Amino acid sequence: MCFGFLPSSGFSQTPLSGFNPATLAYAKGSAFLEARAFGGNNAFALKSLFLDEWDVYFEPDGRNTADMYWKADSGVIYKGWRIAGFYRGELFIKANRDTVEILRMINLKQDLPVGRNFTIDLKANGFSAAGVEISRGVELDGILKGLKAGVTARYLRGERIQSGRIAGNVTPNDRKSYDFDLFLDYVYDDNYVYDRWDMESKFYGNGYSFDFGVRYDMGGKAAVGVLLRDIMGRIYWKDIPYTTADATSKIKSYDDDGYQQFRPTIRGYESYKDYSQRIPLKTDIDFSYSINPFILGSTVNLIESRPLYWLTVHYNATGDFQISVKYNTNYEVFSAGLAYKSAMLEICSSDTRLNRAGAVGLAASFRYEW
Repeated sequence: MCFGFLPSSGFSQTPLSGFNPATLAYAKGSAFLEARAFGGNNAFALKSLFLDEWDVYFEPDGRNTADMYWKADSGVIYKGWRIAGFYRGELFIKANRDTVEILRMINLKQDLPVGRNFTIDLKANGFSAAGVEISRGVELDGILKGLKAGVTARYLRGERIQSGRIAGNVTPNDRKSYDFDLFLDYVYDDNYVYDRWDMESKFYGNGYSFDFGVRYDMGGKAAVGVLLRDIMGRIYWKDIPYTTADATSKIKSYDDDGYQQFRPTIRGYESYKDYSQRIPLKTDIDFSYSINPFILGSTVNLIESRPLYWLTVHYNATGDFQISVKYNTNYEVFSAGLAYKSAMLEICSSDTRLNRAGAVGLAASFRYEW
């Protein structure tokens, strides 16, 4: 359940939605401060693959993906323009069930199924960066009454990165030990797979991306919006650490309880290189219909063509006070929100224990208009 304060102008937005510059067409002057973060599905289990503690939400029968997104920005809006400084990041992980199962058992020191072969396949793409973005929105009534469009240009200064793939096999040969042969093709700011001691490179990244949005208001009753985010998105990293190698169990070590420790023998290359990281394209599609005092809405967030579905009911209690309820079909999570004027605070969790939640989120903003 999620609850908090939500701005009436953004009720159809989801925790994974972006800012549609088409809404700037008739925007008044304002200053704003906003922040949001979201983690969904087996996000914390996958993020914890090589950590020592696994007291987190885990549902191996579900889709083993991690959707993690965060952004904080501040800026001004004036006469159809918006300029903002930001700090943002995202981490999207895909893994098969074998990967999550065997690594979870190893970290929890569970009895291993002797002789069973686990096929490992994990892909990750994530970064964090600071930067600045400039947006412009215009009305297109000359083409179609109620039609608006907008664009955003963005510069990113990359600070952290996790991108690459781990593939191979793990086979338990005892209830406390196992053989493994993994192929790593991996760039990173910090190596979570094994300890690397020569991390002396002063790496950095420079990047860019563009957004394009349209919105069509149909006589005040219905509205539809489409936003393409991170078009042509790239970060060009300089002197980033990388590993391209096999990680094997040729040399084994054990703890005091007799359980094998994950300390791979590395055969291959580890060094530094220039690397071009692609930022995944995202698409937001939203639709709303007004039946006073209610507004019914739906939103689809597409991340690399994978759809995430949201349904919304928005109730206008007064001119300054609104209530909204959302439901996501992928995470099977409800959210509830309250809005009062321009202040917003939202907390989202599918469980009162954050480490057991299948989806959690936090959002806050303040806007001053003139």
